[in-house]
Amino acid sequence: MSESNGLSDSDHVIKWFDCLNGDEMVWDDVKEYKLEEFPGVTFRWRPEQMEAVTDKEVVPLYEGMPIWSVYFCDLTGDGIPELCSTLSFGSGMIDNRIIIYDYAGGASYELSDRGNFDYILNMREDSLVVEKRVYMRDEMVESGELVFRDDTIQIITE
Repeated sequence: MSESNGLSDSDHVIKWFDCLNGDEMVWDDVKEYKLEEFPGVTFRWRPEQMEAVTDKEVVPLYEGMPIWSVYFCDLTGDGIPELCSTLSFGSGMIDNRIIIYDYAGGASYELSDRGNFDYILNMREDSLVVEKRVYMRDEMVESGELVFRDDTIQIITE
């Protein structure tokens, strides 16, 4: 399945999919998405891996077990959207965490606290929201807007 978007608005979030918030997880599916900000690049999702595909190469970006969601949002302030995902990680002991992948800058950032908290992305109006929950329980500890400051993922509560 291939999807694309016109020019994205760097002040807004683009939801590609979110299997924790309404979209169906199809375990043998492959999804593809293109953004005008990245000419010649197709982002390819499989449940366990996100890749950037060009006519010259396939670059693995990040892995999950699985990757539950992908949003595009400019969090670094460079006018180019980053990939923002909730993913599960681990074997036996599994936690949910958030990754921000700055494809333009070639860097990734993670919000995790293994064994203590799970982090899940959600969308509220035009903002990405982080839900911080007690590990392996639905007990909400904190909820707020996802921001990226001082090279760190942060949660700004209302």
